[in-house]
Amino acid sequence: MALGMLPLCVVAGWEVGARYLLVPYIPGAGELAVVCGAMAGACLGFLWWNCSPALMFMGDTGALCLGGLLGFVAMAIRQEILMLLMSGVLLVELGSVALQTTWYRLSGGRRVFRCAPYHWHLQMGGWPEQKVVVRLWIVTLMLTVLALATIKVR
Repeated sequence: MALGMLPLCVVAGWEVGARYLLVPYIPGAGELAVVCGAMAGACLGFLWWNCSPALMFMGDTGALCLGGLLGFVAMAIRQEILMLLMSGVLLVELGSVALQTTWYRLSGGRRVFRCAPYHWHLQMGGWPEQKVVVRLWIVTLMLTVLALATIKVR
């Protein structure tokens, strides 16, 4: 969903994956910490070469692998709700496409957003790409911190 704005996808995935390293120790899940650390390191290494102007692109294969790995880790440590909260920006991106398509068909051609996914809506509103990416990184960071704070509440 974040095609054309791969730094958004990479940092969102890196942020969520890196935060899983902070989840309290789960017996027998030490290997998951290694996997999450490797994923976070790989995402940071990719981001080095992907900053503007991008010299390398991830594509669907890398993005789907990243999402699948995050989903697997969430299920393995039984923290699916935490994953939903941390992935808020990615869910908004996906939800904006579904909402736009559904509303377009039901309303006879009217649109909810200028363009879907949501980051394109912001760009068409006059925000430069870098501003959209950094703002959505900040939102992802805030959602991740909120999700980790809920661990202490439970």
